[in-house]
Amino acid sequence: MFENPLEQPRRHRQGIGLSLVAMALALAACSDSSPSVSASASESAAGPPSAARCADTPDGSPSATVQIAGSAFGDEVTVAAGQAVVFTNQNGAGHTITEGTGGQPADGACVDESIGGGQSVIVTFNAPGDSQITCKIHPSMQTAVHVE
Repeated sequence: MFENPLEQPRRHRQGIGLSLVAMALALAACSDSSPSVSASASESAAGPPSAARCADTPDGSPSATVQIAGSAFGDEVTVAAGQAVVFTNQNGAGHTITEGTGGQPADGACVDESIGGGQSVIVTFNAPGDSQITCKIHPSMQTAVHVE
């Protein structure tokens, strides 16, 4: 049957070991106490993910408006934390509503949405501070949302 009589138990032990490892991994994946990979990867030592600062909220109720006319954002606005701002594109050219400066998104930009002519984007700002808003298509376009 086997050339070496110890061969069968060793193969059997290897199979059990692999089965136990697979079972442990499956249980760890289902456990409530294990952090998810996406949660731990998105949080840094500095705190929660950057998306918590603001978010695209299509159904939000804006308390301020920023108009886009030509290749310029309207005036800077000030809102309370948790309030939304509607960005309205009043012309036919496409733009972006991007957290950043000089046409470049900030690291971990909390908003980066395209906005076509005649369209609007609603963004809710959740954390106090200043959010610089730029257009990636037209880097000279710049405004700020001040959140109190």
